[in-house]
Amino acid sequence: MKVKDVMVKDVETLDINSNLEDVLRNFVEKGHGSAVVTRDNVKVGIVTTWDVLEAIAEGDDLSEVKVWEVMERDLVTISPEASIREAATKMVTNVVWRLLVEEDDEIIGMVSATDILRAKMAKRY
Repeated sequence: MKVKDVMVKDVETLDINSNLEDVLRNFVEKGHGSAVVTRDNVKVGIVTTWDVLEAIAEGDDLSEVKVWEVMERDLVTISPEASIREAATKMVTNVVWRLLVEEDDEIIGMVSATDILRAKMAKRY
């Protein structure tokens, strides 16, 4: 099974100057758990529910924390033609839960650990 078979194609993007309150609202309303962060339409990072959760745990006012303060700047990508085993290995090696799926320098999707686990479970039962 390949990454393209399990990836999510609807990748949310947020401006680097968004605050975490906006991020949280966006995640809840759209049911997303992450978004690619952009500056002038160029991808510069990723923000996840974990980043928001950490800010809450620290007692931060989410309306005062900007995405650029908490986002992950090292974007880990994978080809849509890669196997889900390769994706799992890349996640473990890079200690990430999501990979951006990239083709010809364009993000065409995202694959999460949950997507891979769900695919493995469906194949097994």
